[in-house]
Amino acid sequence: MDVCTRVVTGYYLSFDPPSETSVGMCVAQSMLPKDEWLLLHNVKAEWPVWGTPATIHVDNGPDFRSETFRRSCLAHGINLEFRPVKQPRYGGHIERLLGSLLKEIHNLPGTTFSSIKEKEGYDPEKHAAMTKSEFEEWLVTLICKIYHQRLHSGIGMSPMRKWEIGVFGNADVQGVGLAPRPADRLSVLLDFLPSFQRTIQTFGVTIDGMNYYDEALRPWINAKDPDTPSKKRTFVFRRDPRDISVIWFKDPELGHYFRIPFANLALPSMSVWEYAQAKARLRQEGRSSVNESEILRAISELRTHVEESQARTKRSRRQAQRRKEHEKKVTPADPLLHAPSTAPPQESPAQGDGLLSGDIDVNWDIA
Repeated sequence: MDVCTRVVTGYYLSFDPPSETSVGMCVAQSMLPKDEWLLLHNVKAEWPVWGTPATIHVDNGPDFRSETFRRSCLAHGINLEFRPVKQPRYGGHIERLLGSLLKEIHNLPGTTFSSIKEKEGYDPEKHAAMTKSEFEEWLVTLICKIYHQRLHSGIGMSPMRKWEIGVFGNADVQGVGLAPRPADRLSVLLDFLPSFQRTIQTFGVTIDGMNYYDEALRPWINAKDPDTPSKKRTFVFRRDPRDISVIWFKDPELGHYFRIPFANLALPSMSVWEYAQAKARLRQEGRSSVNESEILRAISELRTHVEESQARTKRSRRQAQRRKEHEKKVTPADPLLHAPSTAPPQESPAQGDGLLSGDIDVNWDIA
């Protein structure tokens, strides 16, 4: 959120645990225009908030202190300001916003509530009534049509009115003007994804045991470090953990990102969490080292297991839904690229597929 006006600048909603990726996605959405995001979620409203922040106030969580996040902010000229340890009052603005949103969320059927007393005698799974996509439409509507428009006692007007005055000015205040729209939306997103430093070999690049290759790498194969010619040069690669079938290479001369797929194109799209499960399964089988064909087999077996058991266990339903969300590949950079079709939805609340049972919780990162 913007501290001056209290508008919500962006958010990230996921079944995945908080991570560098969730931080990056949230910051990227804060910086990018949201017209297509509103279209994706079928919300007829305005959310005219974008631009590079001068400073981001954060707590002391490891995701905010990561080297990747620090370097990403530095590249965009963003100052990081950390909350003093054991000084919760410095997080008062965001805590109040979260409290306001959670108050509305806890009125929804299927909420898990925030205390044992409130949960007593209430079965969230039985009362769940929304899919994740339906909940996200509800959340965006809440932000744009209610929170942004109603009076905020802390500033004496609505957040959106305060934002408009800050941007365009009035008789008493000179506005700062509209921020320029980013020319390359994808680069903004990729700049905040987890990064890796790697040399480029004749076969390509290896990250976590998986090989990647594309012709865009060819000019840099076995390149020497310009400062230390006796060493090989390392290059920056970015990866979205939700789909590790692709990494992104930033050419140091062109300054442009190139999409680098698995060298073995027979491998399916998979998340970093699925990949970790597959390796763990193979280790349990007594395999000290694994190859890509074994990973492919393990992934297939795990997916079959989840599909067969999702009707029986909540955990398997959650895993299946996480994979569906990963396969959508929706990002703030290009929300409509993988937008759902206009055909009648196949998901049925009666079957519990994708429902938010157990997920409307105060532990969600909404910012």
